[in-house]
Amino acid sequence: MAFDMIYLAMNEEEKTESVPPADETKNKKQETAALPLKRTKKQTVLQWVMITVGSFMMAISVYFFQTPNNITLGGVAGIAFLLEKVALSQGVWMLIINGALMILGLIVLGKQCTVRTIYSSALYTGLIYLFELIGKSVNIQHPVTGDSIFLALTYSILLFGVGGALIFNCGASSGGTDIIALIFKKFTRLNVGVALFIVDFAVVCITIYSVSVETALFSFMGLFAKSFLLDSVIEGLGRTKYITVITSMPDEIGKYIIDEVHHSYTVYEAKGGYTGEQKQVILTICKRSEAWKLKTKIKQIDPCAFVIISNANEIMGKGFGGTV
Repeated sequence: MAFDMIYLAMNEEEKTESVPPADETKNKKQETAALPLKRTKKQTVLQWVMITVGSFMMAISVYFFQTPNNITLGGVAGIAFLLEKVALSQGVWMLIINGALMILGLIVLGKQCTVRTIYSSALYTGLIYLFELIGKSVNIQHPVTGDSIFLALTYSILLFGVGGALIFNCGASSGGTDIIALIFKKFTRLNVGVALFIVDFAVVCITIYSVSVETALFSFMGLFAKSFLLDSVIEGLGRTKYITVITSMPDEIGKYIIDEVHHSYTVYEAKGGYTGEQKQVILTICKRSEAWKLKTKIKQIDPCAFVIISNANEIMGKGFGGTV
């Protein structure tokens, strides 16, 4: 978000001197245009890393904390938990169900089933199957939390909720019941969040018949807690900062924003109501970690600068729109 500064001159000579050389203007435009490209490459790598980490966290939650304690938080893992009592293992059933749902999603939803979702679903399911194979050859205590079902539920919620949020934050999903929810959304007026909760709630209800009443109640509590945690983490990861800087040194601060923070900015002139002094106002948007770095640097460049930092709930525009 950048606007060109317009300098007004009193005479033709001053106007001519204030206009930057053509080469310098061209270079600045090229540098500004290159900023989104630099960020896009970095964001892409970071998103794939987050999807991988999120898939690992969800797989660990299911294999080490949910299944050994008969806890289910819904999803394909909950369906597979029931089916493994009939035949095959949970990991095999998840491979079958997720594969079938992925094919259904590609047919019904088309582009909504992205490469990232396919990767996340395959990794999540494959890890659980891999854990099962390793578990057969290595003596792993099950459950790892001993007799404490509350401790198992806590880690189940944390790992599954945060892992799912990391995946959703990157514009992907772990497949499974997420695809069912998207299909519901396509043919009904339900939004994805409500549809997903209904599907997961139905899965947990079905599991009541195969576990104790106490375990079923823990599962219901875990489902509600996971939903709130997932929403909170997604909102926290996507939060950006809106920064207003009133300064007499806009060039130095602006250079730092472009060169180090890798964002652009808007600048305009302002006049102090009490002092009557002419100042420059800089507006920019950045992530929370970048805001702290920028605030520190502004105080070094201009100790007298007046800085306002506020939360921006949603940003749309070039260089923004994602939460990573």
